[in-house]
Amino acid sequence: MIKNLFALIFLVQFSFAQEVSFENFVKKHQLKVNSDIAFKTLKNQADELNLSFESQQWPVEILKYIIKETRENPILSSKISVQFIIEHSNKSKLIRISVPIGEKYIQAFKSEVGFRDNYVQFLTDTYEFIMERL
Repeated sequence: MIKNLFALIFLVQFSFAQEVSFENFVKKHQLKVNSDIAFKTLKNQADELNLSFESQQWPVEILKYIIKETRENPILSSKISVQFIIEHSNKSKLIRISVPIGEKYIQAFKSEVGFRDNYVQFLTDTYEFIMERL
């Protein structure tokens, strides 16, 4: 009885001594891409077109990330925010954009039917959101 009491006290003391961090329980959704064009001054139409062509791939990368996350974590069902980071190739500059992903899209990408109905709208919404914040 006394041994059990000491063991219980030891376990309780050990439990309270452990530092609990909320960050350990919440996954940070982060996606990083490299780009030199995003940091250039747009001097002419060619620069604008180059940025436009490159930036059209960013929502696709976010879509692939969200699909991967929903398949790896079937419990994921509410809205999340993806920290989309655009990094200069020499790593001297960063652009961080917090891209919200609504529950509607997360639910849709869990099934093929929902995917077909929503992926074009997701790409459009995400592209517009990123371009407004660049």
